[in-house]
Amino acid sequence: MNRWSKSLLVALRIAIGWHFLYEGVYKIDSDRGTAQYAAARYPLQAATGRLRNDLARGLTPREVSTRVDAWNDEIVKVFKGRQPLSEDQKAKLTDLGDKVKLAAVEGTELVPFDWTLVHEEVLKLAAEQEGERFTSLPFLQGSAGPFRTLFRGLVPDMDGLERLTEQSVKRRMDDRYTEILDHFADSGRPFSDDQRKRLAAARDTVKLAAVETVNAPWFQERLADYRLMRQRVPKTDLHAPFTRERLDADRQKLDVAAGELLSYVNEPLSELAVQTQAIATVDQLGAGPLPRPPDGAAWVDRAIKISLTTIGILLMLGLFTPAAAIAAAGQLAIFYLASPPWPGLPAMSVAGHYLFVDRNLIEAFAALVIATTATGQWAGLDFYLTRWFRTVKTHQPEAVMATRSLS
Repeated sequence: MNRWSKSLLVALRIAIGWHFLYEGVYKIDSDRGTAQYAAARYPLQAATGRLRNDLARGLTPREVSTRVDAWNDEIVKVFKGRQPLSEDQKAKLTDLGDKVKLAAVEGTELVPFDWTLVHEEVLKLAAEQEGERFTSLPFLQGSAGPFRTLFRGLVPDMDGLERLTEQSVKRRMDDRYTEILDHFADSGRPFSDDQRKRLAAARDTVKLAAVETVNAPWFQERLADYRLMRQRVPKTDLHAPFTRERLDADRQKLDVAAGELLSYVNEPLSELAVQTQAIATVDQLGAGPLPRPPDGAAWVDRAIKISLTTIGILLMLGLFTPAAAIAAAGQLAIFYLASPPWPGLPAMSVAGHYLFVDRNLIEAFAALVIATTATGQWAGLDFYLTRWFRTVKTHQPEAVMATRSLS
């Protein structure tokens, strides 16, 4: 092998190592970013619930007008610290309030409205966004092919049915409360007794609203429909192209339905984080953003970050190169098999078009080439490691002979 071939193989090893290292560091660093909590279902639910209770007490038209204006101001204030409402949203909110006032003046039946109407129809708020934080959940959820069940099985309760219960909501809220307190305590900025009480009160308020939501008739109806959809969608793959495409579409609809339902039980955890920001002092906020509420894919995320970073470092340094290259090829093979570009399978949303061979498979073969060559010895720490082993092996017989002569 000539010098140019060796140089290019070394460059290939470093390039693959850089790719792995940068991906690992980027995913680790993404957890340091703040998440946006803009949906605010539960403050909206609590405020609207209080308004409905007050209106049910038989207030005078003037009192109704004052109370509706206070409710309107409260909603605007809730979103001011998250994602301020647009002028159009404020106008629609005011229009809804005017209809309630008019009904009170005319003595007609109260305009039917609740917090879900305000959230989804009047304000038209999208589900909260997690920003750029890395999670493998969409990747595992969108897996296809013969190994689909295996990849989805890596996440406990992938379908969300266990989390869509009152008991789960209460348990997760209590766990989140403890996690928040531990976050500040571990950073040396623990909450005072008064702050703990305020956070506990906020937890109980949000928990009560969340339990009310999951037990509401409309939520139970949607949950029953979701269960029925799951029963109708086959769990095994079908072979006819048309039926297979339809099955893939039905499975995507199931995942969307699960995500919509889970948003109602996940947002209380985010809402508690927002309440925490209002309770913590400026110094305590210096502890950094709160950790993301754990989900079933947390251990997969951690494994991916650690493996990518470790493999990248070893390949760039040329240390334990064969083992690191084989590990890289194995991880790339896992990414490939999670959603292989085979005919009849839904394609992953990535740039380019592939058939049988994609960039994961190409890079995996390149990693195997690195594993079968001595690039770590040509330019890397494996050169010094090999020399050290040879020195130890050479001196070992001399040490044995010296021991025998002394005996």
